[in-house]
Amino acid sequence: MNLLPASRRLKGALAGTALLLALAGCTDALQSAADDASAAESQLAAGNLDEARQSIRRAIAARDDVAGYYVLLGRIELRAQRPASAFNAYSMALDLQADNAEVLQSIAELGLQTGRIREAEEAADRMLLLVPGSTRAMLVKGFIAIDNGQLDDARRMATQILATNANDEGGIILSARIDALQGNIAKAMTDINRAISAIGETDALNVTLLEIYRVQGDAKGMRRIFPLILKSMTEDATYQIDFINLLYKSGDVAAARAEAVKAIESKPNDTSLLRALGELWNEYDRRPLSDAQLAYLGESGTRASQIALARFYLSHGEHETARRLLMRPHSSGVVEAQGLMARVLLARGDAKRAEALAERLLAIDARNEDSLLVRSARHLAAGRTDRAIEDANIVVSDSPEEYLGYVALADAYRAKGSGIRARQTFERGVDALPQSRMLVDAYRNFLLAEGDTARVVTLYQDLAMAKPSSVPAWTAYSRVCAEFGDALCAAKVASGLARARTSFAVDDRPGTPHRRGLFARITPEQICAATGGVCTGS
Repeated sequence: MNLLPASRRLKGALAGTALLLALAGCTDALQSAADDASAAESQLAAGNLDEARQSIRRAIAARDDVAGYYVLLGRIELRAQRPASAFNAYSMALDLQADNAEVLQSIAELGLQTGRIREAEEAADRMLLLVPGSTRAMLVKGFIAIDNGQLDDARRMATQILATNANDEGGIILSARIDALQGNIAKAMTDINRAISAIGETDALNVTLLEIYRVQGDAKGMRRIFPLILKSMTEDATYQIDFINLLYKSGDVAAARAEAVKAIESKPNDTSLLRALGELWNEYDRRPLSDAQLAYLGESGTRASQIALARFYLSHGEHETARRLLMRPHSSGVVEAQGLMARVLLARGDAKRAEALAERLLAIDARNEDSLLVRSARHLAAGRTDRAIEDANIVVSDSPEEYLGYVALADAYRAKGSGIRARQTFERGVDALPQSRMLVDAYRNFLLAEGDTARVVTLYQDLAMAKPSSVPAWTAYSRVCAEFGDALCAAKVASGLARARTSFAVDDRPGTPHRRGLFARITPEQICAATGGVCTGS
């Protein structure tokens, strides 16, 4: 006989039913997560990375305590060449499964690649405790030691790796890079070529060979190896720019132009590549494209390429070329193209139409960079210096990589009678954009009007130091030295110019993360430090 009151029996039945329903719901959620994870694996295998990412994220949303789901997300992000996202995924997996060898090794390698050095070294150390003979973990530690200038420690790692397997690709590369840093170029070259003969060409071996040729200043050797790198490493635009730079610097302008066109065709929407091409052209080639190529790009190019090319040609006074490139995106209502067209109109002397277009765009977007530059210039021309300063300040604040913002703001301050604020603005600009020859030239004109030739000399020295491989930058510094400098200035120029002429590197923009590991650059600064030199660059 059930002695419980009816109300309590009912409550107990309801509680039991709720528990069963909750368990059923939980089971459904678990099964749904497992199904999504299984789908993600299949999508990854088929190369459908976006779908795979969405599926595994649904699984993680349902079950955030399964290390395997984060591992799978890490594999997807790694396949998609998103190393920072892959690192984060594996880090979440590590919190759930601290002894997973794949997770530890991935964090070690991705941490090295993305600059998370402390986490990389900790993971490599834990990996070596888990698997004492792990050559991949030793390789990470060896490259970290190179970055820290601890070449004896790096050599010890290389020796242990090669003792385990004399044909280990990573160990051979680590050892060769140490040799190159210590000045043993011939041995480094021999070892890499021997490895290529033994195990075949790989991206990492070819890039290491490229870096050894670069250290030697061997343009012919670099030119031989580049096609192999570009053929297999199609996603990395860095090497396309590197090759074009080599061609220009070694005097083959026609080949450089042809490769530039190939780069635009292969990545027509890659704004980073288009910007880098513009920087190369600023250095070497003010008219890089033929009339036929310009006509084709103006008609059939992507909006990104049309706008980037128009900016380049406008900056060098080719107003009609810039206008033609902008016609289609301007007519299609692309706001960036319309703002740039307002600048073209102003440069062509059509101030009324330029101002009207700029005002119309600013009514839609009050912070449109190009329109603000036009309006600031029109305010300045009309003597409205405070309003010119206001507009130029917005450009400097929103677009600190646009050198014209600093020039416009400095010009407005100077027109107002505040030479000090104008100088401060230029100094702020060259701090932000130390590689901008156009900004430096504009500041030079201001300094000469102020009679400050001493700062002109140091200004061009700073430019040359920011672009140590640039012959034009060192040549500009040389001219300033001859005009305003002294014997010490001339000696610095002679030394720097000699190095620049034999350097086939693209000078990275300040703040650019440097490559680490198997694909790192072997820099002159590293070699200098490794051999006990005085590495001032001057």
